[in-house]
Amino acid sequence: MINNNVEKIYLFLFSFIPISLVIGSAVSLLNILLILIFFSIFSIRNIGKEIFNNLSVIFLIIIYFYLIFNSFIALDFETSATRNFGFLRFILLFILVNYFFNLSKKTTNIFNFWSLVIFVVVFDSFIEFYFGKNILGYGELYGDRIVSFFKDEPIVGGYLSGFIFIIIGYFFDKFIDKNLRFKFLLVLIILILFMNYFLK
Repeated sequence: MINNNVEKIYLFLFSFIPISLVIGSAVSLLNILLILIFFSIFSIRNIGKEIFNNLSVIFLIIIYFYLIFNSFIALDFETSATRNFGFLRFILLFILVNYFFNLSKKTTNIFNFWSLVIFVVVFDSFIEFYFGKNILGYGELYGDRIVSFFKDEPIVGGYLSGFIFIIIGYFFDKFIDKNLRFKFLLVLIILILFMNYFLK
């Protein structure tokens, strides 16, 4: 069972992920580091015994040791080691996500907030598409490329792609009747194809 205060910290940090990515890479990296720090302090002891019972985690650890070994035989050890040693944070994040989302009963709050943020970004992108500028006045630097809240980076399509399927899965599981899922999926596929064409 997760301590209530720790759970609130995790809920806030996970909910903040999509906004941190919009603000900038430094903020998003700091947010992920804070998640991992709190995980190391409060939770890693609670699941230490469970880590090696998870085949996915074992597979990731094997890949990690392979990458470390590869660093020693690479032509540029410094560059390779810097990149490969950093892979550890993804393993820890994977473990934490599985641990937290399996135990917490409030993860719907995260998905609801993510959905709100993504809806705002999609709405803003359509505003920019039709009027040439988004609601903050960005949009002229890259011509036809949509930047939305990213101001000087036309990466909104990749940003939305990173969250859209997670949110679709959430809505499928929680709100869509089984008889309506195919129609709903078809509409979403058309919408995603449209977004990828205009937001690439």
